[in-house]
Amino acid sequence: MRGRVVQCVSLACAIAALCGHARAQLAQDQVLLVYDSRIADSRDVAEYYAGSRKVPGGTGTEPGVRPLVHVLNLANAGVPASLPGNISYANFATNLRSPIRQHLLATNLTRRVRGIVLTKGLPHRVQDTNNPNNADAPTNGTGAFIPELEASDVTSASVDAELTLLWQDLDSGEAGGPGDSRADGVIQNPYRWLVRSLATYDNTNIASTKTLQTSLPAGLGPYWSIIGAGNSPSRLNPGDIYAVTRLDGRTVPVVRAMIQRAQNLHINVATAALLFDEDGADLDASSSVFPTNNGDDYETTVINMTNDGRFRPAQNVPPPNVLYNNLPGALQFFVGPNLAQGVSWNGGIIRPEPVILIASYGANHSGVPTTSAGQGGGTIYATTFNLANGAIFNTIESYNGRDFGGLGQLAAYPQMQAADFLNAGGTFAVCNVWEPLADTIPDNVFLVNNFVLGNLSWAEASWTSIPGLSWMQMSVGEPLARVTRSSEDFNANQRVTADDVYLWQALPAGDLAKDVNRSGTADTTDRGFIINSARAAERVNIFAGR
Repeated sequence: MRGRVVQCVSLACAIAALCGHARAQLAQDQVLLVYDSRIADSRDVAEYYAGSRKVPGGTGTEPGVRPLVHVLNLANAGVPASLPGNISYANFATNLRSPIRQHLLATNLTRRVRGIVLTKGLPHRVQDTNNPNNADAPTNGTGAFIPELEASDVTSASVDAELTLLWQDLDSGEAGGPGDSRADGVIQNPYRWLVRSLATYDNTNIASTKTLQTSLPAGLGPYWSIIGAGNSPSRLNPGDIYAVTRLDGRTVPVVRAMIQRAQNLHINVATAALLFDEDGADLDASSSVFPTNNGDDYETTVINMTNDGRFRPAQNVPPPNVLYNNLPGALQFFVGPNLAQGVSWNGGIIRPEPVILIASYGANHSGVPTTSAGQGGGTIYATTFNLANGAIFNTIESYNGRDFGGLGQLAAYPQMQAADFLNAGGTFAVCNVWEPLADTIPDNVFLVNNFVLGNLSWAEASWTSIPGLSWMQMSVGEPLARVTRSSEDFNANQRVTADDVYLWQALPAGDLAKDVNRSGTADTTDRGFIINSARAAERVNIFAGR
């Protein structure tokens, strides 16, 4: 009886911990949805996401997937409509950045809001100030695009990455010279590689001007690094950024389906596959220009997955659902089984599993198969897999995020497009809208550790994976989505709550059913997995209505 009491007290403490830490998660009312009612696609996506009560003028019947988010209608801001695709830096500052600032100030939400969501129909690429489309240009063989990178004067960026530093006038002083404004080059992301919710970091000084130190590496750049004491208002800290995401795709129905797939997201760890397809060239470890790389990303992620164990069937090393290949040639390229009737692959390794992550060199792989119909596999491979709900796209292709808003492919560099992946049933993407250089590509290890294996929201996890701000990347997908896993779901109801903690605790000591990570023993690590998953879920369930 005494042992039973001790067990119950211990469990009560664990459940209390759920509530004690539950508030440290990104919530609906910490998100600002930005749309423009003059653009039908933008209005319709916003109405579906926030509901007709907050977004009038559409069908009028939408309850809203996230009805507690804040909204900003740019049509009410007294600025011209910004059409999809490209936007000049001057128009970005006037028609997007300023209205969002003014709205946050007027509604006293500057510090309350931690995430910004942009909608289909809004532009996604900020053009260079004096050479608008330079970052679409071919390279000169050194990895640099001409002429702005070599001149250390690249102000091209994604709209999203520029808005992460909403309160910074990054273009101040820009006159076409090398490093004459902080809009030139890459800014170190203070939230990169971290593991805590963005909502846990202090943002008292978010509107203060930040001091950054610049370097011009070998005429390429610049790279702006963080300096100053941690408590200084001028230091750029994690809490000083907004996690900016985008709800975008080929059509409004595609975006609605993408959002819906992200709700109550539950991954079956016994069947879902993660694909890591490189070719030995180590593009995932490049660090020739900017000090932003985290090492051999594919290899590190696979090792972490193996050590974690939740995706590893017992007695199988390496895990068969964590698939890694670093061999060159078209015969060694991962493809899916879903081609048009009567069409087959000329080479490639066909993977039929439901896929949760596609990490691939894509069109940059040294050898990509074609189909029997003559179609190049480098522009379709991600659409041919069986995509599980929650499937993520993160490939090492320079322009894989170019073709939103109808911008199309670059004829000289045809590559797999995130928009086509989402159209085929994908749920999330981190992608590049201009040439990023391999140094700044998103790191899979943090997407996996913080989202697939962890408990951060998509908005947060995606920005822990992106090394630089004011650069070429953007995050696409439902910002507040979180993952639960079958490994922690002890009552098999596709949720992880305090009930699962109770069920785990109630099993006899030594019962291998308690061995969540299949290490051979049931211990506090296994218990921690369940408690942490339940804690993240409780944040959504308990506080969503406050």
